[in-house]
Amino acid sequence: MPVRTILRVILLRIIRLLISITVEAWIFQKSFNISPKLSVQYTMALNLLASACEWIIVLNAEAVLPLEARKQLIDYLLVEQLDTTSFVIFLLTVFNFTFLLLIKWIGFETLRFLLSTDFTKISKVFSGNSEERIQMSEQYKDFRIILLAHILSYFMFLGLVFTLLILK
Repeated sequence: MPVRTILRVILLRIIRLLISITVEAWIFQKSFNISPKLSVQYTMALNLLASACEWIIVLNAEAVLPLEARKQLIDYLLVEQLDTTSFVIFLLTVFNFTFLLLIKWIGFETLRFLLSTDFTKISKVFSGNSEERIQMSEQYKDFRIILLAHILSYFMFLGLVFTLLILK
């Protein structure tokens, strides 16, 4: 693999992280009414976790895929010679989007749980008393905010990648 391709992959991954962190931090700051520093810390942790999980899945999937699917996966990841839009690439994009969203949501809930200082609230969640449980609408509000942030950052990056492919 040429050095140019490796540098392009590294550069695109860094740009993807920067776009995601910037967009998602801004949305988190406005939606959760937290400081800019805290929103950047949250989004950095979530995006680095999602990126690490993504590469673990990709490396394991690459080992078990048939040769043609493996070639398309590598071409998709390296953003190189993406001449045709195949169904496999579409499925990979949808799976990647959904997987990253779930990792970010689970990571956000875990961070919020670990950083919670109100231990009585945590014990009430596990008590089983239906009157004192956290309302589902609040959980769905958090998920909607994370979904919106993820959609915006993901599609901004895809727009950048496809613009680079068109200009290539």
